Amino acid sequence: MEHPVSEGKKAASRKAAGRSAESKYPEGMTRRQYRNAVAMFCLAVVMYFVVNIQRVAVPGQIFDALQAELGLSASAVSAMGTAFMYVYAATQLAVGLLVDKYGGMRVLASGSILMAIGAILFPLADNYWLLVAGRVLVGLGCGATFLSVIKEMDRLFPKRFALVTGVTILIGYIGAAIGTMPLAKASQLWGWRHCMMAVGILGTVALVAIGALWRSTTRPKVNSMPLSLTPFKIGFSNRYGLIQLFSYTINYGIYFAILTVFGKKFLEDAGHLSSNVASLTSAVMMLLPAVANQVVGILTTCAGNRRRPFFRVLNIFPLISTLLILFCLLGHFRGFGYGLLVACILISLVGGFTPVTSSLSRETNPPEYTGTAVGIINFGAYIMTAIGGTISGLVLDWFGGTPMPNGAISYPDKAYITIFILFALISLGTFIISLKMPETYGKNIYKS
Repeated sequence: MEHPVSEGKKAASRKAAGRSAESKYPEGMTRRQYRNAVAMFCLAVVMYFVVNIQRVAVPGQIFDALQAELGLSASAVSAMGTAFMYVYAATQLAVGLLVDKYGGMRVLASGSILMAIGAILFPLADNYWLLVAGRVLVGLGCGATFLSVIKEMDRLFPKRFALVTGVTILIGYIGAAIGTMPLAKASQLWGWRHCMMAVGILGTVALVAIGALWRSTTRPKVNSMPLSLTPFKIGFSNRYGLIQLFSYTINYGIYFAILTVFGKKFLEDAGHLSSNVASLTSAVMMLLPAVANQVVGILTTCAGNRRRPFFRVLNIFPLISTLLILFCLLGHFRGFGYGLLVACILISLVGGFTPVTSSLSRETNPPEYTGTAVGIINFGAYIMTAIGGTISGLVLDWFGGTPMPNGAISYPDKAYITIFILFALISLGTFIISLKMPETYGKNIYKS
């Protein structure tokens, strides 16, 4: 028979071991609570996957189908995409503050409710304004997702943050790729309404699953500090941040407007490429940046954390691409359509320098305001996308087009030439501005 003191020591040892086991989980969670929180995070990543489908699918991949079914002008179809982007951009500013105060999962769940309503409303709508309303709701919900997911990563995986971030972004890019050629092909087979309804149902199922886990999962504590606009005042007055806003974000907007609003139709109308080839090009325009982000991350690290050469390279791609497009449209040489295809793929590399642009946001702003700085850059990128889409739609309507047998409209080369002359002039200006960005070598230079 063992001595009572020995048994007491063993009991105390077991309790200490239990506390030690629990202490390895963040915020004092039990093992079960942590598993539930991770499960909820996985569902949040599913939402991020759906968000990326929604960002690229409408109107770009179903432009002709929307125009033919509803008898809409180019600017009206484009407005479905730009309404989403304007709202999505605006939410980037608010969400950064909200996740810092209320935690990522609360903000994501609230946004996901709006996204689910909008995603179901859009394919059911039978008039134009309901369609736009659906896209606005989707934009509000989608805008709350990425920063919320990033905040939850920081809470749940502090020691594996970079790895989890890489995997999550890759999943997002896969969703975006599915929102291009696969969705366009499926829309031809089963109709765009059925396809967009399937996307909406997937997001709704993930939301319901999050709700089922809500009570059994520990949410982050609400920050007692009041919301403040100080980070925005600093962010929008920071010279280095303004250089990014007036170079990178504008060029990203040009790239993403081509991808999500009119690029597929442009390749069909001006390049005389098939719908399948144009959709495949859109898929490559999403997958190539995903690969480039991994490569650029390695290269900038191997180069001693230098940022400036990479920043200049990314900002010259739009100028080269738009000039190549104009050369092809004006020259009309044999096989010029594939020249347009190459130019569109080349401009997509603007999206492949996230390790550089995110690092510059961190290294040129006060450390405590990094999240807000990233939110400002995201805001700039997507507001420029919306403006680019709006301008493109108005230009196409200005020149008019020829009705096609399927009810859609084919627009003339001169309309696209006008759009890309404008983009080329803007790209020249943004490249000149990008030359003002100083080198950081991976260090914070805000006060220098």
